[in-house]
Amino acid sequence: MAKKNPYVFTIGFDETDPVHVRAAEILNGTKKKAQLIAVAILSYVDGVDSERIHDFHVESLQPLLEKLIQKELEKAMGGRLATSSGEEKQSSVPVLDLSP
Repeated sequence: MAKKNPYVFTIGFDETDPVHVRAAEILNGTKKKAQLIAVAILSYVDGVDSERIHDFHVESLQPLLEKLIQKELEKAMGGRLATSSGEEKQSSVPVLDLSP
């Protein structure tokens, strides 16, 4: 016999297990129990923060990528940048344009 509603669950926690006691305390302290359980399960099984998936945009990575590339370039060039005349000058913040 199939469940009447596959989205409704009844869960019983073991009051002698400290892990269950802590989980019950957390659930009893929140209003959005289903959301908390869903996020926890996805985080545990998939290793993904489902809250952040909804807010993810590729454009949000651009500043991070620019900083990473800048640091790697500085490391590769020993902290020096070549000027257009072929001279080297010390620079702590090279200008890097990654605009499309």
